[in-house]
Amino acid sequence: MDVRFRLEAVSDVVLAREWYDEQRPGLGGDSVRSLEDAVDVIAEFPEAFPEIAAGHRRAILRRFPYFLYYRIGDDGVEVLACLHGARSPSVWRSRG
Repeated sequence: MDVRFRLEAVSDVVLAREWYDEQRPGLGGDSVRSLEDAVDVIAEFPEAFPEIAAGHRRAILRRFPYFLYYRIGDDGVEVLACLHGARSPSVWRSRG
């Protein structure tokens, strides 16, 4: 299944990667690889992760405290946000 990221979600990923690279060079790349692994699972098994609100699901990244919030539509999966687990759920809810 096709997985598309909203512009806000792309920005989330870029900011997280930059932050991790500031902590330790190369760690940002590791975080992106973890995200790519989750996206691969979502693409193949979009319903593998729990529904946390009507029509919305959350995937937890391995090794990093980030969640991918997404929804499944007729034309594929739309990732609404990639947020640190401590962020308020109101952030992703305001996006979709």
